Amino acid sequence: MEYVLHVLVMVCIYGILAISFNLLVGFAGLFAMAQAAFYAFGAYATAILTLKLGLPFPLDLLIGVALTGFIGALVAIPAIRISGTYLVVVTLALQVIVIAVATNWKSLTGGTDGLRGVPSLHVFGYALNNPGRFLPAAILALGVCFWIAWRLTNSPFGRALRAMRENESAAEAIGKDLLYMKVAVFAFSAGLAAVAGSLFARYLNYVGAESFGIDETIYMLAMVILGGTGNLWGSLLGAALLVVLPELLKFVTLPTEIADKSHLIIYGVLLIAILRLRPQGLLGERSTMRHLPHVDGASSHGVSMPKPLPKGEVTLEGRDLHRRFGGIVAVAGFDIVLKSGSITGLIGPNGAGKTTAFNLLTGFLSLDAGSISFRGHDITGLKPHDIVRAGVARSFQDLRLFTKMTALENVMVALPDQTGDRVLDVFFRPMKIHREEHENLIRARNVLDFVGLTHKAYETAENLSYAEEKLLVVARLLATGAEVFLFDEPLSGLDRSTLAEIFPIVRKLADNGKTICIIEHNLDVIKELCDVVYFLDEGHAMAIGTPSQLMNDSTLASRYFK
Repeated sequence: MEYVLHVLVMVCIYGILAISFNLLVGFAGLFAMAQAAFYAFGAYATAILTLKLGLPFPLDLLIGVALTGFIGALVAIPAIRISGTYLVVVTLALQVIVIAVATNWKSLTGGTDGLRGVPSLHVFGYALNNPGRFLPAAILALGVCFWIAWRLTNSPFGRALRAMRENESAAEAIGKDLLYMKVAVFAFSAGLAAVAGSLFARYLNYVGAESFGIDETIYMLAMVILGGTGNLWGSLLGAALLVVLPELLKFVTLPTEIADKSHLIIYGVLLIAILRLRPQGLLGERSTMRHLPHVDGASSHGVSMPKPLPKGEVTLEGRDLHRRFGGIVAVAGFDIVLKSGSITGLIGPNGAGKTTAFNLLTGFLSLDAGSISFRGHDITGLKPHDIVRAGVARSFQDLRLFTKMTALENVMVALPDQTGDRVLDVFFRPMKIHREEHENLIRARNVLDFVGLTHKAYETAENLSYAEEKLLVVARLLATGAEVFLFDEPLSGLDRSTLAEIFPIVRKLADNGKTICIIEHNLDVIKELCDVVYFLDEGHAMAIGTPSQLMNDSTLASRYFK
């Protein structure tokens, strides 16, 4: 029985680790490989603080979690600029450094001998010094950690994490601060791993570097993948299987000389078979929409539009914009003025600088020279998410929808000023967030109703038709509450009947005071929608006028309209 209880304790410890790792890999899409290092920080913090400083529980745990969370936050800072394999390399380097320090700093960590005699956990004078006594504490710790992760992932912050995982630039384009999000999720992931490390040290009364190698991180990753990324219950299931299965295989009777290797082969074959049959993991990702209050239909009030600006008032202005890429001049001396209630078109040959101009106006590229102002306020140099919050939002030529999220979630995540986007508010203002979620759900359904997608609200974006995806792009931009919309080829690839359905939506936005600028190659769209058109070539505006004026220009006709 003692053996069974020991296995259950280890399931709890690894359950916490799998949950913490899933926050990074499954929900945030940050493939970091230093989870065992955070695990080690928590274990060594408890061992050092109790053995060398004599600190009692829970001070050692709180200090260890805070310290490890701070280190995790520091690790997140380079993650704002690197991702993929580069993030793997950076975090692997941290893993190697931590193990090297733990092995060689003998005066602090005990070196290769580790730290022995870590005091057992005492609760109200009761020593938890065997598996039976320790198991309730391990279960309680697992429950608390699961609740923390659940609160995070089923909040607006969790939706934003999933959006960031799907596409970082698209998340920025709806006003999400990626640095804040990455720092927060790294800190929480590291802090939860530290809880597991503290439990480990208290349970085994020993901490050594051999327990926190890269193989431990890979072990945790296997738990996450096996159970299902983006699913906390899957993390628990994956941890339970990978801890319990090897123990069960020990009871399979095989010849002594081949037993160890045969057990490993059986173990590997079983894991391969599971992942072959369930590539998404035993418990695949589930939509968080089921946690929201149910709302039937859209509000009769429709989409709430701000009071329209007087038609023709300047909203966004770019002056003398310049941008080079090495020896290539992408934009040179480009001036643009966008006005409220007006639809402006940007046309020109491929490579003329149209998308580069959008990237400059929205902060996705920095200016070499020039200035940008919004409603008379200088926004030059602002980050993309700050520009969106100021009132300028943009789409992308390749759509960049959050494909694994429903149409309703794509819109909800773009709504501005959500209390639940702030991590501390997730835990300290739950009732306000609950009320807001109900209101935001109605707002999001109204936006979908505005573009004619209410019937697809609970359909994942990847299952929408191409025309519906285009409409969802419009809906997501509208949800940001911005005054200026910059659309990069929003109507390309659509047939005439579909265009006839979308034209009134775009025109209605302008009639409600929105400022719209469209990059488009389809001249029918330009003629039908645009009030003024800029013809770009070689990075500057060769001509400005109404669609008919530009199309009747013989010089432009020979270069572009032929």
